[in-house]
Amino acid sequence: MTEHKHLKQLVRTRMGKTGESYTTARRQIIRQVAQPSDSTGTPHHFPGSIPAAAALRALLSQAGIRNPRTGAPLSEAMVFGIAGGIGAGVFAFYYAREDFSSFFIAGRHLWQDDLGWTREALTRFGLIPVVKESAGVKPAERQLRDLLQGGRPVMAWLDAAGLPHRAMPAKFSGGAYHVVTIHAIDDAAASALVGDLADDPVAVPLADLAQARSRIKKFKHRILAVDRTPGSPDLAPLVRSGIGACIDALTTCTMKNFRLDAFAHWAGQLDGSKAADSWEKMFPPGHRLYQGLWSITEYIEHYGTGGGLSRPMFAEFLEEAGTALSDPALTAIAAKYAELGRGWTALAEAALPARVPTLAETRAVLARRSEHRAEGASGTAEVAACWKALDEQAARLKHKFPLDAAASTALRRDLKQRVLALHAGEVEALDMLRRWL
Repeated sequence: MTEHKHLKQLVRTRMGKTGESYTTARRQIIRQVAQPSDSTGTPHHFPGSIPAAAALRALLSQAGIRNPRTGAPLSEAMVFGIAGGIGAGVFAFYYAREDFSSFFIAGRHLWQDDLGWTREALTRFGLIPVVKESAGVKPAERQLRDLLQGGRPVMAWLDAAGLPHRAMPAKFSGGAYHVVTIHAIDDAAASALVGDLADDPVAVPLADLAQARSRIKKFKHRILAVDRTPGSPDLAPLVRSGIGACIDALTTCTMKNFRLDAFAHWAGQLDGSKAADSWEKMFPPGHRLYQGLWSITEYIEHYGTGGGLSRPMFAEFLEEAGTALSDPALTAIAAKYAELGRGWTALAEAALPARVPTLAETRAVLARRSEHRAEGASGTAEVAACWKALDEQAARLKHKFPLDAAASTALRRDLKQRVLALHAGEVEALDMLRRWL
């Protein structure tokens, strides 16, 4: 069993042997963390890759849900898959007055609704969530203290920009939607122990936690917990239900931007389109194209996906499920999604290509920021330095962008071909899942 204090060393060693990115190598290493150490007083904290899945894993661990084959808490991959696995979402917006274009791509089932995602997942396990909301800070704190009684971890909705260890620039305040796990309150230190994907829980001052919980009004200081229901569930129906939900959302959602074919539409926007939402118009060479390019890398690799737009995590779920159910068909599908994950990562790298030094440097800074963020509180200064470097790079490229019109078009065309290939692979993989189901 891997110990938390050695995680970074093990990740570095794996990177040296495999050439993997820090995100990929860390995801593989923390798969070995079957049960966290209780030395910090947080027996249900796990390092993680995907915020909602990591939080739900902690809640299920405390509730007594165990893998029937191993007796250990369910892995993050298994929780992720049973909760619906992968999803799709592509959005681009242009703000004329600010001369700013934004791009966002998502890869988790029900990525737009963490509460709905959590409730749906808990229903599969036969668990009833206890959800508390409040309009006021003081009632919200009382609710939190009540739910923490008995050592229960609590899922909390908040603004990531309000968490000191994330060191996010003030411009993100109010827009950094996020979920974490709160494990305990230490009144003597006036802080709370928060699980936020990092190797160990982070001590967050109570005043900062209260502000982060209140910043996004529609969250209503929301928290969620479950009661203890010890048991080792039958994995077969849980796996089937999760895969069914995944297929349904990717194919029948009424919002076209939430279906699998959103990727094909995005490919068309990247090159050859005359529509108002084409990348040629929304992301012309300069600061707007730079925003689009680094957003591709950010949201595929670093924004709570575990790398590869969450496809590698889904592959790990399918592989684990195939072994548990003695089903080689699932193992074969797992290999397909692992391949897709590598393709999505390659797309993220191609968006900030190594042949363009300034863009490659942005990619390197994004990777360093993710690495230091995994260190929790001890990495705060380095995370802040990375945010500063990103802002400085954006300011420099606003005045001197490294690609002219022809080179920008060539890059967009390359990205289009990659996205088309990925979409075709996604359709093939989804058909394999349908046949299995």
